[in-house]
Amino acid sequence: MGLGRRSVVEGAAERRAALLAELRRVVFEAPARSNLAVRTAAARGSGLLAEPIGSYAAKVRDESYRVTDADVAELRAAGVSEDEIFEVTVAAALGAACHRLDAGLRALREEA
Repeated sequence: MGLGRRSVVEGAAERRAALLAELRRVVFEAPARSNLAVRTAAARGSGLLAEPIGSYAAKVRDESYRVTDADVAELRAAGVSEDEIFEVTVAAALGAACHRLDAGLRALREEA
């Protein structure tokens, strides 16, 4: 790879890393309705979440295409607010995306 191409690729990687860090900061450090420990557990899939949040977060992380209005209705019926549902959803989705991104980047580094 030529020197000019390498600097473009490195610059893109730095921008991506900065954007991802900002996204993580907003989801995990900015003021929120839900507890930070809940959002962190939803992202990591630690299995430490009470029901029905635990199974909902796992579904978002592992099988998001299966999430239905009934899942959200179950959370509402359990007293979970709209804001908390949104925050847990975003945290679980971000956790899944970061896990997959990290795995893909590791695979690319191993090939290099």
